[in-house]
Amino acid sequence: MFTNYIMSKFGLIQSKLGTAGATAIQADSLPSAVADTSDRPGWKYIKDASSAATDKFNWYFYSGTYESLKIKDVQSLFMCGSVDKWEGVQSQVPFFVLYTKMKGDGTDVGAWYHSKHAFTVRTPSQLIRVGERCVFYCLGDPTNKFDGARKVRFNNRVDTGVFDVNNEVLTVALHSDSAASSIETLVENMGMDCHSFNRHHPTTVNLKCIA
Repeated sequence: MFTNYIMSKFGLIQSKLGTAGATAIQADSLPSAVADTSDRPGWKYIKDASSAATDKFNWYFYSGTYESLKIKDVQSLFMCGSVDKWEGVQSQVPFFVLYTKMKGDGTDVGAWYHSKHAFTVRTPSQLIRVGERCVFYCLGDPTNKFDGARKVRFNNRVDTGVFDVNNEVLTVALHSDSAASSIETLVENMGMDCHSFNRHHPTTVNLKCIA
């Protein structure tokens, strides 16, 4: 039995390919996102034999530069979309990376961030099906049900630097792995849910990707 869901517009932000906003989100990603040839909504990323071996995408969907959000305030990171190229290789599945703000006290592990924390899929325990529209997420369940799309949890965390829930969040991104020789990923929405912090009510960043 299936349940009817209504797509929430809470925290909705839209970004269209070709605009300055979409260019900023994609940052140093190569190659750039394109429209899907099957007319599905979202941004399509393709890495194939014509791509450089180091090509990957880094899509930054949250900036905490002017906020004081801490790791402990983040409830969920999510992406609604599909893995369109799957050969049983974990590097073909995108993953989330959360970066924290520099402290300048000698403990920063990066040139522009204090620490970074990647959340990846553990393939033996999660089912990946080519082209299936799913909600890929980590930490807690996303508040948006995305029309009942199947949920795939990323329950593996890789830390670069100390994981401290009181560190402030600098930026959050969806990444692909440059180690993969071929990638096809469609991203319809990506974002994060946050608990209340600094007297703010719970919030959501729900970035809708428009081709």
